Amino acid sequence: MIKIQAIILGAGKGKRLNCRAMPKVMFELEGKPMIHYSIENLARAGFKKPVVVIGFRGEKVKRYLGKKALYAWQKKRLGTAHAVQSAQLVVGKETETVLVIGGDDSAFYDPRMLEELVRKHLAEKAEMTLLTVRLKDPKGLGRIVKGKDNCVKEIVEEKLASPQVKKIKEVNTGCYVFQTAFLWGALKKVKKNPTGEYFLTDLVAIGNREGRKIIAYQTDPEHWHGVNTPEQLEVARAHMKSRSGN
Repeated sequence: MIKIQAIILGAGKGKRLNCRAMPKVMFELEGKPMIHYSIENLARAGFKKPVVVIGFRGEKVKRYLGKKALYAWQKKRLGTAHAVQSAQLVVGKETETVLVIGGDDSAFYDPRMLEELVRKHLAEKAEMTLLTVRLKDPKGLGRIVKGKDNCVKEIVEEKLASPQVKKIKEVNTGCYVFQTAFLWGALKKVKKNPTGEYFLTDLVAIGNREGRKIIAYQTDPEHWHGVNTPEQLEVARAHMKSRSGN
């Protein structure tokens, strides 16, 4: 039996949401924190007790979720790669496969989609699988560049993209499945970005250099809503309201 665990990244401050009192994942949608829906979606997909990486005001997350999760502290918020690395000891040596999601945009994930994402990753014997969406207007988001074998070769940020790459509509969502045999070693090879952070997206380049199999699983854009600005938060709240029928 394959041993699998989920990691929820929930240490962020949410600077663009202008809140100093609580972590980003505790902002509410329809009266419940965003991370409530993330935990609920994972439970329905078979992940009963995920590891939540907490940092800024992390005690609020821990107090709210209680025994529904395990916890890893990211004492210094140094990016997504550093956050996942912070969870390694809690995840444990016996875990073979790890699903990594954000504790905000995952509020809209379909549990069946998560199950299919993991199934595809395992069936394809990939070492890294990215959840992607195809958008009519992908402006500002990292484009997924694939090779002839349809594997992911790189994620190109828009400011660095050529006019040809900018035409690509498939973008990265920040949700991944990894084989831990690749993940833990690759995280040590991630270099600090000029911003002082370590980014999980760098594992695509590291994996390709090592000849690893990196694939994408494309889902319906309806399952993904980025929540990074006050405007996006209001859109997410409206969408959750419509889903709940209120």
